[in-house]
Amino acid sequence: MPSNSKNLAELLNTDTTVAAGDVADGSITTAKLAASAVTTAKIAADAVTNAKVGNDVIGPENIAGTVPFGHRNLLINGDFQEWQRGTSGTVNSYTCDRWYGWGNQHALTQQQAESATHNSGRFALRVAHNDGTANTFSSIAQTLETRDAAQCRGKKVTFSVDVKKGSAFTGSLTLQIVTRTDAEGSINTGTRQVLVTEDITSSLTTSLQRFTCTTSTVCAQNIRVIGVNINHTGTSGTDANNNFQVERAQLEIGEHATPFETTDGTVNLARCQRYYEVCDTNVYPVDYSNQSLQNFYWTVKKRVQPTLTASGNGAGAALYPINTNGGYIYHSGKNYSSVSGIAGAAEI
Repeated sequence: MPSNSKNLAELLNTDTTVAAGDVADGSITTAKLAASAVTTAKIAADAVTNAKVGNDVIGPENIAGTVPFGHRNLLINGDFQEWQRGTSGTVNSYTCDRWYGWGNQHALTQQQAESATHNSGRFALRVAHNDGTANTFSSIAQTLETRDAAQCRGKKVTFSVDVKKGSAFTGSLTLQIVTRTDAEGSINTGTRQVLVTEDITSSLTTSLQRFTCTTSTVCAQNIRVIGVNINHTGTSGTDANNNFQVERAQLEIGEHATPFETTDGTVNLARCQRYYEVCDTNVYPVDYSNQSLQNFYWTVKKRVQPTLTASGNGAGAALYPINTNGGYIYHSGKNYSSVSGIAGAAEI
């Protein structure tokens, strides 16, 4: 008999319980357990590890219907790879596709940066606050339209992102999940509900770390939009290294952050183009009166009829959106040069 085993006499005469140390290793087999005898309450937290689960033991029928499969990341361009407008921008504007940089100072710069990890793509987004005014803020936000926000109604959601700070960082950095119930518009206007604010300042370093926050309650059944903020507040200083850098941002349904979901580049660009696209086209005077009319078409149908702007030699051209699929360009006058780079913006 093993040295740590109880004999019948000991159990009958002195002991009333059997401790874990009294049971020989391997002595309790499946055959000795009554059906349904091992319940969830009897298993210690984190006791069942991957190594203790046999191959092919857990089938699809054993997985709860709330576990997310397939497309999980609700954010668009969460790995900051698309920069249709250019590689740098200023306050209160989009620079990196779908990410709006906002604040109350005049020296905010949004900049394309080399990824520190290269585990999701080449680029990251760096937001620098180079302003001596005290107690100002510089933030980035993404708002999801109603068709996407509706998935979150009645559910908790989790936001996770990789963040690091610059060597001259001042102030505080917080993560937020925000909804609106009044209209399909920016999460930072209107009737907004801040579901969670997570202050990560004390944990920030100059190396990337993954941070996570989850709503404590479910999203309301009448939300129109949902989105995230990364807020750099209470900051001042004219050092360009007063910045923060972000990579691999993910918003997903559920109470747990899953590994970052990388989106195929073609799909990621098309999702961005639903909100902003540049149509490379050229229009020249073609008739005797030096007038020209030309249709153009978007690669991706826009969210709404877009606002049009012309780049290149576009002065004097009249731009007309027809619908979410395209529009036309009209110009008149002698010696008029070509129009190129028609941009359509349909952002929230």
